[in-house]
Amino acid sequence: MSFRKSAANKIGGKFLVYGATGTGKSLFGLTFPNSIAIDSEAGLAHYEGVPVSLNNGNTYNNLKFVDTTSDLDTLEEDLEDFVDIAEENKCQTLIVDSESKIYAGLQVAANEVEEKRARRKGKDANDVNISVLSWGRIKLINMRLQQTKIDLSSKGYHIVSVAQEQEIKDEDGKRVLGYKPDCYKTLPYDYDIVCRFFNKKENDGIHYYAEIIKDRTNVTKVGDVVENPCYDIWKEYFDSRSGLTASETSYKKDMATSTESMIDKSERSEELATEFKEVLKSFKDNKDALLAVNKLMKEKNISLKNLELQSPETLTELIDFAKLQLG
Repeated sequence: MSFRKSAANKIGGKFLVYGATGTGKSLFGLTFPNSIAIDSEAGLAHYEGVPVSLNNGNTYNNLKFVDTTSDLDTLEEDLEDFVDIAEENKCQTLIVDSESKIYAGLQVAANEVEEKRARRKGKDANDVNISVLSWGRIKLINMRLQQTKIDLSSKGYHIVSVAQEQEIKDEDGKRVLGYKPDCYKTLPYDYDIVCRFFNKKENDGIHYYAEIIKDRTNVTKVGDVVENPCYDIWKEYFDSRSGLTASETSYKKDMATSTESMIDKSERSEELATEFKEVLKSFKDNKDALLAVNKLMKEKNISLKNLELQSPETLTELIDFAKLQLG
């Protein structure tokens, strides 16, 4: 049985903060205890070893280790190494700055794959879009990275993900209706606290604020606007849980098993889709066989465009049926 008895557990906070440039997002991360940062934009370099003062009168900078990487393979290695470094140096927080850069990197990588595929087929590499298949792979990578962060949070480490903001416009694209984080679309669901950062120029200078978009801790309420946002706001809540037992659940391990299975199936589906297309080429002089196969594909709601998205079992069934029509 996989169920466990319900109990309060030690847990770290998962924070997603977004906003325009210069609204204090990176400074927010520096207010967390004993941090390790993955700084893909090299923005935190300006604050390394420098005390940072907020308008609340407090001075912060708890940054212990920094890696200025934007390489996705290195990012995964960093996440794997985080626990060892954190335990050895008593670090408590992982800052990822920024999720927008990581997401953009995934899209660039996917686009390069599509361009290479187009060149192999003799098509114009400048006239390609990211395919449904590539978007699926981007989703898998995001899931893998997110499950690692969730795993770290379940062990009591705080996660602070920083993202740029994106405007939400009306259908005409003229009026701004709101803002959202510039990251993979499902990313915000994984976080306990989501805040949108902004600033205002007032008589005595620039003031920094955060609007609370989501807060599972109930320390703040949705719609609240807090000035000088910092970890201190949630410190008492997480300190009260620090003496509890950490959950032994391994979300990442469970996800790794599922992900490997999905990748294997994805690769097998690609192979079978190619095989099925080759079989169809032999149907050019056999209209009855082609009609029979088209009928089966219609019944199963399958088109040539979505072949790679079908399960290996479904594609095997199609291939066997097609070969049977050929006698």
